[in-house]
Amino acid sequence: MKAIIMAAGVGSRLKNINGDRPKCLIKIGGKSLLSRSVSLLQGKEITDICVITGYKSELIHHELESRVTYLNNPYFRVTNSIASLWLARDMLCDDVILMNADLYYEEAVLDTAMAQTGRAVMLSDLTKIEDADFRFCVRGNRILKTGNKLSIQDTDCEYVGIVRVDKSFIEAFKDRLEEMISSGDFRNWWEGVLYACIDDGIDIFHQDVAGAFWSEVDHLGDYHRLVNWSNSRAGSAPTLGPFGDISERMPQVAG
Repeated sequence: MKAIIMAAGVGSRLKNINGDRPKCLIKIGGKSLLSRSVSLLQGKEITDICVITGYKSELIHHELESRVTYLNNPYFRVTNSIASLWLARDMLCDDVILMNADLYYEEAVLDTAMAQTGRAVMLSDLTKIEDADFRFCVRGNRILKTGNKLSIQDTDCEYVGIVRVDKSFIEAFKDRLEEMISSGDFRNWWEGVLYACIDDGIDIFHQDVAGAFWSEVDHLGDYHRLVNWSNSRAGSAPTLGPFGDISERMPQVAG
């Protein structure tokens, strides 16, 4: 099994806590989000790991050194993550875990991803409805509709940011990726390949992470919730971080 991690983004909304560094290098408990993901993958004997860089790639190289292989998306400012995935298309030849780099997740989340056997399984959180970011409407284990504009009534769960694609589906997945890039769809997310498959009537599946903790770190609210959760697990009082009592005004939502 391989792993490809999308790490080309800037993370401009987090500059007050991360400076000009890529947001995947935000540290929680003394370890960056990206380095922690790599360690978890390697702990599961997934050693064929490619990190796709863009913004300040030299800092990511310095962080991970020779632990992974690298591809660079030099067009990260004018493309989105679908272009990053396209650059890694030659790596799409086996079972693969695809994930975003701005994630913190418990080991059980990765275990869930690795255990899947469907053609393409997107991890989901059934506890996240009202405050969900990117939303899924599902029926059983099939994803019916997706988007950040779905109504609460249509929302059954939130997308976690990790997908397992089975090698039996890789060629069809690559073909759809190539079609989208060839049509000039450079500004899509990499997950858009799977959403296009859904639109084409191809079943794409989801799997609930069953109560395990995870968080993307996309804005200050995410960061403070994650710091508070991490500190509570470590047995210390929740920190307010560099923004005084702002975390007290943030909604305290698990996951």
